[in-house]
Amino acid sequence: MIAALLALAALPREAHAQDLPSEPFDATPKGTIGLGLVGAELGLIIPSAAGLNEVWSLTVFPVIGAAGGALTGYFTLDEPGREKGAVAALVVGIAGVLPAILVTIRGVRKEREERWEPQSVPIRSEKEQRAFELAEAGPGLFRRSRSGFRAAMPGLSFGRTEPTTRQSANLPALQRRTEMRLSLASGVF
Repeated sequence: MIAALLALAALPREAHAQDLPSEPFDATPKGTIGLGLVGAELGLIIPSAAGLNEVWSLTVFPVIGAAGGALTGYFTLDEPGREKGAVAALVVGIAGVLPAILVTIRGVRKEREERWEPQSVPIRSEKEQRAFELAEAGPGLFRRSRSGFRAAMPGLSFGRTEPTTRQSANLPALQRRTEMRLSLASGVF
């Protein structure tokens, strides 16, 4: 079996080139689609970078940009002899979709975080009210809520502590350690 594979690998091979007629390919939709995508991406990025992150601006400007880019691509790149430019525009348009969306989302999120204000939600049932008061009272085993004292599962957390330079100078045996914190009492007063 191995000898047969070696014999096949050692056989001389010939390369044949095919002579195909060189005809320009039709690039008609490529320039239109490519520059349309680029226009839509710019219509997302520019208003978002300028701080205009409202719903109307995130829909109107990309539509206008896509229409302008598509018209520009149709009249400039979708002509015979400009196939390479049309394909390049399509590649750039496709490659820019994800970055444009991510930049826009980042701008919208940043603006909404800056103007976010907590809103009170009306609590409807007695069970919801009790759960809200318990959470508001904190993580302790014994909790003082607005309606009285309650006992609940205590909060348990773990953390690593580093000794400060003053502590390590006074107590050289002090090292990094893991602390466990168990909250016994908490409440709202």
